[in-house]
Amino acid sequence: MKNTNTVIFDMDGVIVDSMPYHIKSWKEALSTIEMSVSDLEIYLMEGMTGRETIDKLVSKSNRSLSDETVEKVLKLKRKIFNDIFTVKLMKGIRDFLLELNSRKYHLALVTGTRLEVVKKVLQMGLDNVFKVIVTGEMVNNGKPSPEPYLKAVHELDVKREDCLVIENAPAGIASAKNAGLTCFAVETSLPGEYLKGADRIFPSIDDLSKFLINSA
Repeated sequence: MKNTNTVIFDMDGVIVDSMPYHIKSWKEALSTIEMSVSDLEIYLMEGMTGRETIDKLVSKSNRSLSDETVEKVLKLKRKIFNDIFTVKLMKGIRDFLLELNSRKYHLALVTGTRLEVVKKVLQMGLDNVFKVIVTGEMVNNGKPSPEPYLKAVHELDVKREDCLVIENAPAGIASAKNAGLTCFAVETSLPGEYLKGADRIFPSIDDLSKFLINSA
């Protein structure tokens, strides 16, 4: 990783332990339209925007919902999430980010989550860590489209070959690879069998951190 000067992070499941809250809020919101989903289904769609997630879930269930119903479910999901969400950073991530920052890496955050949630996460001592932040409302197409990561690269004004993406879900990995970026994955949400699109897979944030710091 000698030429890498930029590291772009996903947020949910990489920076913050938020997926259990997303799963609970999706399940509760979807139950109001008598629709059930598994934890795995939601994990596999991690990184997509809320609208893209519900559209895909509805499509898989062979159902058809009006735009009004979709918006109602989305608003309820967001309300439930906001009511129950407690920010808990992933083990080792703060020290990892601060170490990269001290070494003058360009750091960015790319997430399908809304900016209001991102701001809560940044209040955990990460306010000045990321040079660029791309959220779900800032793009027309979320992950697995390359648009979110290409937007980050453009705003950072760096070369794609100098970038490394850190992900933990198939949609995010596909987004990074579709953007022509090197992508490392961590098994924080899903086992390695679901992360095979990544260039390298690590069991934990600590393992990834040790590898990157030692090879810098």
